[in-house]
Amino acid sequence: MKIIQRYIIREFLESFFFGLAVFSGILLLDQVFQLINLFLSKGISFFIVLKLFLLAFPNILSLTIPMAALFGVLLAYGRLSEDNEITSMRSAGLSYGVFTLPLIIMLFSLSVFLAYYNQNLSPLTNSKFRGMYQEVLRRHPLVKFEEKAITNLGEYRIYAEKVEPQRLVGVSIYKFSPSEEGVPWRISAASATVSVSPEAAIFVMSSGYWQKPNPAEPETLVHLTFARYSFSIPLGGQVLPFSQSLREMSGSELRRQIKEYRQKKMSTTFFETEYWLRWTLAFAPFIFAVAGIPLGIVLERGGKSIGFGISLIFLFGYYVLLVTGINAAEKGYASPGIVLFLPDAVTLACGILLWRKMLRK
Repeated sequence: MKIIQRYIIREFLESFFFGLAVFSGILLLDQVFQLINLFLSKGISFFIVLKLFLLAFPNILSLTIPMAALFGVLLAYGRLSEDNEITSMRSAGLSYGVFTLPLIIMLFSLSVFLAYYNQNLSPLTNSKFRGMYQEVLRRHPLVKFEEKAITNLGEYRIYAEKVEPQRLVGVSIYKFSPSEEGVPWRISAASATVSVSPEAAIFVMSSGYWQKPNPAEPETLVHLTFARYSFSIPLGGQVLPFSQSLREMSGSELRRQIKEYRQKKMSTTFFETEYWLRWTLAFAPFIFAVAGIPLGIVLERGGKSIGFGISLIFLFGYYVLLVTGINAAEKGYASPGIVLFLPDAVTLACGILLWRKMLRK
């Protein structure tokens, strides 16, 4: 009996880690390209880029572990059913509990760990990632700029023809202000160096001109040329100083904020949504085990492509419900503590129906 249980768990773990690698790769793909760009185009040290990646990877595990759990369950039990191993075990007098309960217990334990991880460890790695990226911006301010693209800093728009390691070439800075009736002013220069302080981004511009509306005649522009000009843009918290986001708050910090905001008669919607979302995602592996085991057995298909396809369909429905719940919670249409558990409740109900169908076979 223990040999059978170990065999099934091994089948699950092989598929689980395969799914974890695939789903993590998909979700990290855009970030990987950005990090590669930092190394190849921006001159950031490989070890810094590697450390950023290692800090970014744990941040997606809250999403990819439930995905991989469902994929692993469907693939493992689908293959066992397809090869008639489930039928053989049932013919030998083994109950479903013998070859399903150990995995359900294991995924319940994983959910308990994920609850702690989501409330404590994930916010910590989020905070470290953001802090390290902020430090990269302090030391390499040109990281934020892309060639022939517009970068937004408050009401300022910055465009550069070329981004070199130490300067911007062919740079223009536009400012849009309602007080100027929608007419922007512009500073253009052949090149500019950029430095960052806690309060502002400082552009030292060379060989350029400044165009701005003429206060006396708004339909005309004042045109000033310069050989060298220093210009500062207040950051207003966009790059510096460091500020804590909801994803960087631990569960205890979120509860503290909820309590303080309630005492001040202020909305706690966003804090509650983030807090309960972590619990919902934490128990998704256990819920997926309950629903995925009978689904894999009933379908009697175990190929990776079939398992991956069914996982995507299942996950699509789950996350549609989850996103709907998040929007409803954030807009105050429903209590976050109730609506965010709707995906888990629906999935669990589907799982119970599948179990009833399987047990009748």
